[in-house]
Amino acid sequence: MANERNLRPIEKGGLSREEAKKRGSKGGKASVRARRERKAMQEIARIVLDMPYEGGDVADIEGLSFDDYPDANLTVGQRAVLAVARKAMRGDASALAFLRDTAGEKPVEKVEVGPGIEAAAARIRELIGRRRAEDRGKADGA
Repeated sequence: MANERNLRPIEKGGLSREEAKKRGSKGGKASVRARRERKAMQEIARIVLDMPYEGGDVADIEGLSFDDYPDANLTVGQRAVLAVARKAMRGDASALAFLRDTAGEKPVEKVEVGPGIEAAAARIRELIGRRRAEDRGKADGA
């Protein structure tokens, strides 16, 4: 846990240039690794959503065990995506929304602006101007 005693800023001579470079390199590598894992999770979600479904009982899909595939080196996140896919197949709408969003297919939320927006914006600017004038008057009179 970071606290004032174990933080050593570079500027104040706490870390050598080499040590700072080494730590920066480690952080960069960790960032790349995390990005790859997120991308892999997104890919798994896309693959799952694009899988053909040939009818049958959802219980058949639920019987799928990844322990039967020891060569499949899946992360916890990837296994979680597959578990969520099973829930979605059972009709869980929030699980389906999670899969869709993870796959990068979240619909864009649009906000429509009505015709009175200009008048409302002018009124807000007017109120802000009045408040600033009042604050200046208080500062000058104090």
